[in-house]
Amino acid sequence: MNKKDLRQKQISRLQDFAATEQKEQEDRQLLAKIMAWDGLKNSQTIGVTSSLAYEVDTSRLIALLWDQGKDVYLAKANNNSEHSQDFLYYSYMIKLTASKFGVMEVNDPSAKVNNDLDLIIVPGLAFAEDTHQRLGFGGGYYDRFLAKHKRAKTVALANSQMIFNTTEWDVEQTDIPIQTLITPSIV
Repeated sequence: MNKKDLRQKQISRLQDFAATEQKEQEDRQLLAKIMAWDGLKNSQTIGVTSSLAYEVDTSRLIALLWDQGKDVYLAKANNNSEHSQDFLYYSYMIKLTASKFGVMEVNDPSAKVNNDLDLIIVPGLAFAEDTHQRLGFGGGYYDRFLAKHKRAKTVALANSQMIFNTTEWDVEQTDIPIQTLITPSIV
């Protein structure tokens, strides 16, 4: 299946799933698993994206990271033709605004940028269990960032509706697989 069609199918599927108790249960399981994961415990600077309603909820994760004294950086898409992004320092005192994609981003021109992170929690619409390939939202922001900044470990939180045994979409040479895929126990 081509990526554009699968993206539309996945967004619809995830929007339907977002209204269920199962999604809430899986979000709680994913949160517990990542908080217990050594990769997170051994990281101080963590990049994350503020989640949309149909994605795995990152708001509780961000709060727990703050409680543990971790430095949290939110992804922010740059308004340029390169489809680049940066990670900006985020604390509970910093104001967020919605991007053109509807994602909440840091709205502070003086916010510290840190693209040399220990860990990046990468969002996506679909993930292949066998290869850890991901289907993103189509802008290439994360793939470009990860190709340029290779030091950070990568992890994705994937609920049962995001998991595919293998890729059912075209994988391009520029697609970068995720190192660690965390899934709920009930898959």
